[in-house]
Amino acid sequence: METNQQNKQATDLEQLVRGLQHEDNRNLRLTNTSMWSMGIMAPLYFVLFIIRVIDEPFSLDQLGFLFFSFAFLSFALLFRSLHKEYKSIDYGVSTVEMLTKAVARYCFWQSKIYKSIFPAIIACLAISLSCEHLIPHPDQTTRLLIVFFGYLAILCCSFFVGYLIWRKRQKPLRDKALALLAEIEN
Repeated sequence: METNQQNKQATDLEQLVRGLQHEDNRNLRLTNTSMWSMGIMAPLYFVLFIIRVIDEPFSLDQLGFLFFSFAFLSFALLFRSLHKEYKSIDYGVSTVEMLTKAVARYCFWQSKIYKSIFPAIIACLAISLSCEHLIPHPDQTTRLLIVFFGYLAILCCSFFVGYLIWRKRQKPLRDKALALLAEIEN
């Protein structure tokens, strides 16, 4: 009976490690693509900001381009740190350490969520300043608020979709890692 339990545990661990490697590789590719995309967009929007400041009288649109540049730069730095984190994952460490790190890595509430709030708010300000003229209302403050809260609603929906994706892809990996950790520790 002891041998069957050990074989089952080894098979479960192998399946979990394959699942973790697959998800980690996927996240590594996503963070790399996002890092480069944001890294290209940040200077592009800054150059557009400079060109518009030189060519046109000052407007909120121009300020929006500057905020976009800062938001993209902040996101690029965030994705760079996440890319480094995924690139440094080592499956050769002890089983307990590997499982513990996997549990922490696939916990929903992490520092990366809190770190993404700042650039998301900067992007929210940028889109508010850049698109407020598209709202047919005479009051500029009202237009800014409509765009700002509209974008915040989109961010909240995106957060919910991200949560659903986490529940489908990463939570099962985290739960299996927790279960294996509990079996090993008992």
